Amino acid sequence: MSARESGAFEQTLQTEGVLFYRIEGVSMQPMLRQKRDAVVIRLPQGRLKKLDVALYRRASGKYVMHRVVRVLPDGYVIRGDNCFFDETDITDREIIGVLTAFVRKGREREADDRLYRLYAHLWVASYPLRRILHKCKGFLTEGIWAHLSNRRRHK
Repeated sequence: MSARESGAFEQTLQTEGVLFYRIEGVSMQPMLRQKRDAVVIRLPQGRLKKLDVALYRRASGKYVMHRVVRVLPDGYVIRGDNCFFDETDITDREIIGVLTAFVRKGREREADDRLYRLYAHLWVASYPLRRILHKCKGFLTEGIWAHLSNRRRHK
């Protein structure tokens, strides 16, 4: 049983007050790179704010770290930086911790760093354009593939 399955994240945060771990998964790219970058997570101090990066546990038991893109009265709309779908059913009960710093390419950055906050604002604000480009890329890829497949069938 891995640490993530046994509830060790919650236990570490409760006893130590901080959790430091290397990223797994690609949902927070380009900000965080899988198995290379690390994060510092602390217990939340009150409600999360827009642009905070939350560590939460889904009902399935899977741990996820995504960005808050909207704060609702009874929860949050959360999305990974490399994702094109929102999770709208995340409440404070599922939130385990919040990112307070990260290490990328050997440099530690605080979550309240001005340059990082600018990145987060721009990344979230550019979502509609990135989503359109993502759909166009899929359409073009599928369209080209369909065109090539049809040409092969007619030879």
